[in-house]
Amino acid sequence: MSCQWCTGSGFVQRSLVHVPGPDPFGAGGETAMRAGQCRHCLGSGIYDSGLDPTLEHWRQEPGP
Repeated sequence: MSCQWCTGSGFVQRSLVHVPGPDPFGAGGETAMRAGQCRHCLGSGIYDSGLDPTLEHWRQEPGP
């Protein structure tokens, strides 16, 4: 099953904003768009819930 977040490509678009100075809301910022690895399929393009770091796998592991 292909990943629904990246539509099987393994990459998603990331937006980064750089604002000069100590106050991040005081001045205009510069936006940069970059491709990043999909965090739901870890770049494979095929979704597997075992690889998804956004899920809480610690709840499924048996306790001590």
